[in-house]
Amino acid sequence: MKMFRKSKEDLIALKTVYNIPFIVAILSNRGWHALFVYRLSHFFWKIKIPIISMILTRIIHVIYAIDIDFKCKIEGGVIIIHGVGLVIGKGVEVKKGTIIYHQVTLGEKGSGVNDGYPQIGNNVILGSGAKLFGDIHIGNNSVVGPNVVLTRSLEDSKLVKFGFSSYEIKDK
Repeated sequence: MKMFRKSKEDLIALKTVYNIPFIVAILSNRGWHALFVYRLSHFFWKIKIPIISMILTRIIHVIYAIDIDFKCKIEGGVIIIHGVGLVIGKGVEVKKGTIIYHQVTLGEKGSGVNDGYPQIGNNVILGSGAKLFGDIHIGNNSVVGPNVVLTRSLEDSKLVKFGFSSYEIKDK
C-alpha cells in the first residue's frame, strides 16, 4: 500500500539525515506521527470517507498543533522538525527530501479568490516561521530561511535569507 511505503520513506529520511532510529521515530517523533496520520487521512479521503479524514486530522491538530489538510499531496521522504504551529493547506504539494521546520505556513494568499497554493520541489528546506502564500513554485534544492514571507516563485538552488517584501535571493 502506497501509504505505508511513503511512511517508510519518511522513516528512512529521518534515519539518513538525523540518525533517528526507526523505533524512536515511530514511538516519539511528532513530525513523523503527523505525516503518518496525514497519510492515513489522505487514504480515507481518496476512498471517499472524509469524516474519518477530518477526525484524524483534528486529533493531530489538538495533540501537536500541526494542521495538515488531508487533501494536500506530500511525497514520501519528507521530514517535519518539531512541527508545532505548522499549517499545510489543501492544494499544497510537497516533494521528496523536503525538511519543514515549526511554524511554517503553506497556503493561499487569502485575497478572497482561489489564488492557488505553493508547490514545493525536491530537497527544499523551509526554515522556522517561513510563510509561503499563493500559486508559487519553490525550486529543487532551495532554502527558505526563518521568518521569510514569500509570495513569488524561486528557481532551483536558491536561498532566501530574510525579509518580508524586500528580500534577498542568492544562489546557494
